[in-house]
Parts: sequence; C-alpha cells; structure tokens
Amino acid sequence: MSETQVGGQGPGRCAAVVVAGGRSIRFADPHGRRKPLVPLGERTLLEHALRAFLASPCIEELILVVHAQDRDAVEALLRGREGHRKLRAVLPGGEERTDSVRIGVEAVSESIDLVAIHDGARPFLRRDQLEQVLEQAALHGAALLAVPVTDTLKHSACGELADRTVDRSALWAAQTPQAFRRAEFVRLLERARRDEFRPTDDAALWERYRGPVKLVEGDASGGKITGPRDLDWARAWLSLQDPKGAG
Repeated sequence: MSETQVGGQGPGRCAAVVVAGGRSIRFADPHGRRKPLVPLGERTLLEHALRAFLASPCIEELILVVHAQDRDAVEALLRGREGHRKLRAVLPGGEERTDSVRIGVEAVSESIDLVAIHDGARPFLRRDQLEQVLEQAALHGAALLAVPVTDTLKHSACGELADRTVDRSALWAAQTPQAFRRAEFVRLLERARRDEFRPTDDAALWERYRGPVKLVEGDASGGKITGPRDLDWARAWLSLQDPKGAG
C-alpha cells in the first residue's frame, strides 16, 4: 500500500463518498430546498458535512451523490472552495440509499485503497474522528463511527404499549463515516445487488458477508439532521463551537 501521511503513518490512499441524494420527504423547508442546501449558519448543511473531508490530507478523492435537481447548485456551491481539487464527481443519486452508495463507490479510482461513506445529513464530523475510522479500516478491513446507547430501551410489539426492556449493554448507535477496503466493498455491493439485500447502513454489508466491523467511538455531535427540529440542536451546537460561523 502507498501511504498518505498522518502523523508519520497513514492508512493508504483514501476516498470519500458523501451521500446526499434523498428526497428530504421528512424535511419541510419553507423555501422548497432539499436538506443538503438548507443554511446552517453561514454555510449549507452539505458544506458543513464536507469540512473534515476537504481538510484531511488522508482524503485524495471526494465523490458527492446528490439529488439530480441539486447537482448544478452543489457544483456551483463548492467551486473555488479550499480543497475543491479533491472533488472527482458530483453524481445524481439512485432510487434508494444503497443505490446511491453504489453509484458513488463505482466512481472511485481503482488505485484507491479505502473508501469512506458519509451521510450528508451529519454536519459535524471532526477530522480526527474521520482519520481514526480510516486507520482502523486499514487495520481491520472495515470500521464505523458509533456511540454506545445510553437511554433505557423499550420494546413494543404494537407501537402503543411497552412490553419489555431491552438490554442496552451491548448496543451501539451507528453513525458515519463507515470505511472499507475499496476493492472488497465493491464486491460486497455487487453481491448485495444479486441478493436484493438493501440495508440502510453500509456496515451491514460487511457484517452479513464478511463478519464484525471495528467500532470507533464517536459522540453526540455525530447526530443526523432528519427533520426541521433537528436544526435547532444543530444551530445550538454550532453556536457553542463556532459563534461567528453560527451567523
């Protein structure tokens, strides 16, 4: 493996696929914008999600998978940004998330060793977290950012009554990025297509066909923006971390 230097040691040649191609059905923006283009402080949600990838020397290539109608707007938004030279392609997404991931991964150069998949609705990924995931994926074949579940969990068969408490001691909530050896992940994506296996989580492919995935502990900042109310905590978090950038 060739190595991209990170503190004297590197995980190899790395690319990132950022998936932001959903229809934003649960996100009712009054101006009709899909989630990636909604402002969060002085930047859009997508720009925040890309910051760690643009800043990290580990990442050589960046592929964005967006809604077809947002493609021109996203390209214009990123043109001239620091790190823009890493941008290999802005591609229209597929019918489901796993289709969009496949589209993005297929656009990665064959010379790349590792590919990291990130959800464009998670705006506060830190560079050190990204690089930890890449390092562990280089060692173990696959790794994901996740947080231990701390809330008491209840099971409800009917959706109205809690019938038992679920043991949370071994449970983790998955975040992104999730990183994999590129060549093997390409094979798993094709196998999943043949099997009609369509998970909402990329690590599920590795778990199903290869085995356990290395966990890298994240934190609450890795939360996902799903609906408009999630923007409230995102703005609050941003104001604490970067008061000027909160706008």
